[in-house]
Parts: sequence; C-alpha cells; structure tokens
Amino acid sequence: MFRWRTLTLKTKTALILTISTWVSAALIGLASRSAFQYLVHRYIDIELTDDSRDFYTILHKERFPFTEAQISRWNRRLAIHPTHRIFVHVIDQEGKALWSSITAPPPFGKLNIGNDSHQTIGQFRVVHQPIELRLVDAETKKEVSRKGATMQVGCAMDLAKTAMRELDKWILPVVVWLLVVVPPLAWLITGWLLLPLRQLTRETDAVQIHEDRWISRSLNGDDIDRLAITVNGLLQRTRESIQLNEDWLANAAHQLRGPLAAIMSNIEVCADRAKDPKAVQMLEKVTVECNYLKKIVNQLLLLGETKSDCKESMRVQVAWDRQVQQAVDFFEALAEEKGVLLRSSQIDSAAVQGNPDHLRFIIQNVLDNAIKYTSEGGTIDVELRAEKDGKEAVLRVQDTGIGISQEDQKRIGQRFFRSNSGRNSAETPRGSGLGLSIVLNIVQSMQGSFQISSELGRGTLVTVRLPLDTSTTQILDHGVIDHGVLDHGD
Repeated sequence: MFRWRTLTLKTKTALILTISTWVSAALIGLASRSAFQYLVHRYIDIELTDDSRDFYTILHKERFPFTEAQISRWNRRLAIHPTHRIFVHVIDQEGKALWSSITAPPPFGKLNIGNDSHQTIGQFRVVHQPIELRLVDAETKKEVSRKGATMQVGCAMDLAKTAMRELDKWILPVVVWLLVVVPPLAWLITGWLLLPLRQLTRETDAVQIHEDRWISRSLNGDDIDRLAITVNGLLQRTRESIQLNEDWLANAAHQLRGPLAAIMSNIEVCADRAKDPKAVQMLEKVTVECNYLKKIVNQLLLLGETKSDCKESMRVQVAWDRQVQQAVDFFEALAEEKGVLLRSSQIDSAAVQGNPDHLRFIIQNVLDNAIKYTSEGGTIDVELRAEKDGKEAVLRVQDTGIGISQEDQKRIGQRFFRSNSGRNSAETPRGSGLGLSIVLNIVQSMQGSFQISSELGRGTLVTVRLPLDTSTTQILDHGVIDHGVLDHGD
C-alpha cells in the first residue's frame, strides 16, 4: 500500500514536480488545442461570411428561376473555390429548397433560419443570409414579382478535421516525450534543488557539540539560510547549557574535595586511637567508602577536564607506545595475582598529540577493566599498531572475560552506567561507571574513535584509534603510572 509519509523528501519533491509538469502540460495542450480549433472555426466562419456577402451581391441581381447557363456558371464558381468546397441553398420562407448548387448536400430539413448567425449542422458549417428573389415569367422573360427567401452558404468541416489531425500528430510525440523524459529530469532537478539542504545536513552531522564550529550560511535570506540560523542558535543554546552543567559539576567536585579530605584525616586519627575492635572495623568501612567517594570526585574533575580538552587543554607530543608498555608492565603483577595471563604481542612506535595524563588514563582504564572481568585462567592480549599508512595508532585489548550483552553495549560510555550482565557483584570491585565515559571524551577530543566488540561468556575486544603525530618535534616520555584516577569498574 502506497504511503506518502514513508517516502523521502527527494522522492516526494520529484513526484510533485513530475505530476505538476504533466498536469500543466496537459492543461496547456488542451488549451492550445481548443484555441487552435477555435481559430480554425473562426477562419471558416470569416470565409463563409465573406462568401455569403459576395454571393448575395451577385445573386440579388439575378433573376429566378435560373437558366441552365446560370446554373452552370454558379456550379463552376462554387466547385473551384480556392479554399474549400462551398455549397449554396436557396430556401423559401417555408424552408423548402428553391435551388441548390451541385456541391450542396441533401437539404437539412426544417431549420431555424430567422437569423444570419453561423450554425453547425451535422458535418457542415453554414451561415444564412436573407435575400429577395426577382421572379421572372418563363415565356416573356420579364420580372413579374419579388419573393423573400434565405440564402444558405456552407461548407464541410473537412478543413477543420484535417487541421486538428495534423495538430494531433504533433501533440502525440510531445505527450510521449513528456511521459518518458519528465520523471528522470524531475529527479535530477530535485537533487539539484535539495543540494543546499544536503550540504546543510552534512555540515550539521560534522559539527561536534564540544567544538567551536558553526553551520555556514548562504546569506541570501532563503529558507535554507533561516534553517542554518536556527541550527546555529540551537547549537549555541546547547553549548551554553552543557557548559553550565560542566561548570556546576566541576565546582561541586572542587567543593567536595576539601570536606572529604578533612573527614578522611579525622577518620584516620580516630582509627589510630580507637581500642574497641568493632569501632575499628566500622572506621575501616568508613575509610573504604571515603576512598570510593574520593575516587568519584577525582573522576568527575577529570571528566570535566576532558570535556574542555578540545579547546584549551595542554597538548604535547607523547610516546604512547611507551605508556602502553609501561601500563602492561605495571598491571602484569595484578593480573598474575588473579591468575590471568597479560601479554603484549606487538607494540609499534606511536607518537600522538594529547594530554599525557589523559592518554595514560585510556590504557590504564581499559587494562584495569579487562583484568577485573577476566576469570582465573583467562588471557589478555594487548597490541598497538601503526595503520593506514602510518597515519593512525590502533590500540587493541582482547580479553577472555565475562563479556557484555548486546543490549548493554549500546549504553557503554553513558555516565554512571555499569553493565551487570555476567558479573558477580560479590567478587567484582565496585565502580562508578565514569571510566569509559572519560575514555570516550578523551578519544573524541583527539579526533579518534572508540569501539567495543563483545559477546557474553566469550570476552571483549576494545579498539581505540588515535591519529598519529608525524611532526619532528622531540617526543616527551610521559610514562609515569598514576593509578589514583582509575575507575575500578567500567
């Protein structure tokens, strides 16, 4: 079933343009055909009027009834008419034919001949002209009286039919041409008309919220230009709202750090002085929760920092291969303690432009999650390759852990989201759900890409792609491991 709403804008526009062209062409064709037919009939009427006047001028001087010589002369005159074959009927007041030319059709019967207007009778066009006949005596050849009658001058409509047939011969190819050519031509024209809209769509898709980019305007005041203004206004309001939220988040995190540090200091003092074992145990639990809260605060601050990284964060050339290798060496002991084999198959030289702390966080968070969700006896493979003709550094971390369901994979990177598929909450350390969100922000700020491919019970493959820095500046070795900002979970 045809449903208009399911069609694309280009298809709708092409259909409307095609149908409009066909309807317009049909109306123009019908109007032109009618006008041509009117002109042909008008031409015939003018000819009939002129001929009737000429015949009247001659006939009202003639005597009636006609002699054989008169009849022969009139028939010759009518038979050799230059335009079309004319006929003449002379009709009395009762409608009876008094005389008819040899070219005339049979009498038409009783007619309305009270006026001299043009009429169409069957296949003929006629005009009536009142006339007074001069009657003569057959023996004496003298005029004896006058009699009122009507002269009917007409012709067959063969000329009009022939002209219309010739016109139809021209119209038919044009109709076929319009039926065949208009649809593809309308499709091409529609594509050309929608080109500014497609360009606006591409620009909108390319604009990132965190970038200081705007949709270019045509400045001609048309609908596309007004749409660009609307989109730019929406971008401005969205960026302002996001900035307000990020500022509030950063300010709140900063405000929490001071009281949290004071609480932890007092708890440590109380723990040292406490003598009751149960009280000591409770203070240790409070310390664990405070450390967890401190980790969340630190990650919130880091998240706010990565949000502004694309605008004004420190960017230097970093030997990312060294950071990856040092992270593998650092986490090797943690993996071995859990009974997991952590190995690096290939680490290519890779220099990237970015914040050293942020780059270090990427590999630390990915490795920490891989170890955390891989059971004893599992393996974790790490590789860093330079691909696409040395223009891209690709980090792959493949584990044989519990995996992530397809439904949860769609929400990876959302703030505070933690996948519960396949995990044992009693054995898995608690996380904040901010780690991968921070990783995504870092990768996006560096114009890279982040991808997770996973299957429940079979493991997870994390792929991070970052553009390589091919400049010849000195590579800085920012490889110090800082485990304090890790999100021990997601």
